[in-house]
Amino acid sequence: MNYSKHTIDWLHCLLVDLPASNSVTIEIMVKAWSIYENKKTSGLSHFLEHMFFKWWKKYTTAADVMMEVERFWWDFNAYTSDEYAGYYVKCPPKHLSTAIDVLWDMMVYARFPAKEVEKEKGVVLQEIAMYEDDPQRQVMTKWREWYYGDTSYWRPVIWTKENVQSFTQEDLFEHKNSLYTKDNLVIVVSGNIPDKKLLINQLGEVFSELPHNKTLKKPPYTQHYPQEKESFFTKDTQQSHLVMSAPWFTSNDPRKYAANILGLIFAGNFSSRLFQEVREKEGLCYYIWWGHSSDTFDGCFYFRAWMDKDRFDFAKNRIYEEADRIAQWDISQKEFDNALGYKIWWLQMWLETTDGIASFIWSQELLYGKIETLEEKIAHYEKLTLVDVNWLAHMLRSELLYSYWIA
Repeated sequence: MNYSKHTIDWLHCLLVDLPASNSVTIEIMVKAWSIYENKKTSGLSHFLEHMFFKWWKKYTTAADVMMEVERFWWDFNAYTSDEYAGYYVKCPPKHLSTAIDVLWDMMVYARFPAKEVEKEKGVVLQEIAMYEDDPQRQVMTKWREWYYGDTSYWRPVIWTKENVQSFTQEDLFEHKNSLYTKDNLVIVVSGNIPDKKLLINQLGEVFSELPHNKTLKKPPYTQHYPQEKESFFTKDTQQSHLVMSAPWFTSNDPRKYAANILGLIFAGNFSSRLFQEVREKEGLCYYIWWGHSSDTFDGCFYFRAWMDKDRFDFAKNRIYEEADRIAQWDISQKEFDNALGYKIWWLQMWLETTDGIASFIWSQELLYGKIETLEEKIAHYEKLTLVDVNWLAHMLRSELLYSYWIA
């Protein structure tokens, strides 16, 4: 995978030319996430993402831009997370110039009419209500608040209804102008690029009006863990929804490669320990899955299960038993080899699409300022040994785990 870096008047651009591809993806990734919010403004980054789609200079209504986009069957969307906000278009190569035109109008000339702000509040309030009705989503939201404490680094991206109702047009402009700046974003274009020189010139020209420097700073990070190892909240559900977690590594830590293999072995796929022991042998749940929340400032290993309420205590204790067993140097060479092959295959499959490649590139450049190729990533995994993964497994023993659930 060959890529090129270009800096145009402070604007950072990455190009990955794939002449054989039938599509091209352009993503604008910004360090404009919930970390920059306080209790009063929490949820503003996500609300701003919604409002970017509403009213611009050239495309003056949401219907205008969607008509332009959908007549070419584009994929056009956005998202907000803890560490970034992203805006992307995936389209046929011949429409790349128009895609840039759409994103330019969105980023530079968003107007946030007060009437549209009030209307969109209703949309976001319904989004909040949807998540509150979803026990899978709600248990994760409440777990984060319990596990990490009340800090901007871990508050939900969509915060309270009261905050959403308080946002104004002025709030949106202030947030946008302070973070959507040339030094705080990366533009990635991946796929069949008809003319690279023309593309670079177009990007430099249309985004020239963005401010140069961000003015909003994130607060210092303070690590927090609960005093108690178990907690829960009550909700009328058919199942108990469990989250177990353990302190882990930041995304800069070289042990993350071994951690990813350990996660697969413990709860990552159908052959994993927890899937086989808790679901297949005991029939205690339908779904059990792991996650590695790895950010530049903190990390967390967690796994989740949806279980029969009547047998919840037994199921929870079975998971503790499996955690203690895997923590005792119990992983076999066969388990290690299977998980390693699965992970390498997954990486290769992920990078078969233009949007997968774009995500692979921007995530490294935006967060770390350097890019490792697929081959370099695979080399990290191929250097791992069974000892590396067994050594990490002691961090999953039951006495170190935090458990939170819906009762």
